[in-house]
Amino acid sequence: MKKLLVIIIPVLLINISSLKGQTIEINGSTGYQLGGKARLYEGDFKIDNSQNYGGKIAVGVIPDMQIEISYIRADTRGRFFPFNGDVSEYADFSSNYIQVAGLQQMDLGPINPFFTVGMGMVVWSPKTSVLETKTQFSASLGAGIKYWLNESIGIRIQSTLLMPMIYNGFGFGCGIGTGGAGCGSNLYTRVTPIQGEFSGGLAFRISK
Repeated sequence: MKKLLVIIIPVLLINISSLKGQTIEINGSTGYQLGGKARLYEGDFKIDNSQNYGGKIAVGVIPDMQIEISYIRADTRGRFFPFNGDVSEYADFSSNYIQVAGLQQMDLGPINPFFTVGMGMVVWSPKTSVLETKTQFSASLGAGIKYWLNESIGIRIQSTLLMPMIYNGFGFGCGIGTGGAGCGSNLYTRVTPIQGEFSGGLAFRISK
């Protein structure tokens, strides 16, 4: 929770008075998330594809540019495929991406193509007390289209590349992937799973 506050609180406190009169957009979405694969020293940890859902809040800072805070959650499962030995049982968990991004868009009337570049963290949360929750730094790249039905309501569709990164020597696969003592040797991994997501939903715009 402290790491989450470190990311979000500064964004909310930086010159809050300047947000008065700016355009604010709120978006709820659901879609499909590609699980990806983490290559470990002793095998691969493969994550199943799954449905995701989340929300975004964007604030205009200059024309056609916004600062956006987003949350994306996917409830999924994965298992460890060792290079030698038996495949592990499935482990159920959720991935929780919290990102702060810059959004650049083009104003083509009711249609606004856009792309985003963000950073933040991902929390891997197992659904069993045997495994521990793990947190990693993450980055994201996205693109999509907003189609405004009127001045206040629209539809937003996007795709995003989600890129967890090694955090203090810890790579994703060990704590969630194996669930056993054999995981210990995999604490320091070389590659973390790169995931993709495709989602859409309604967007609401509050203009100055």
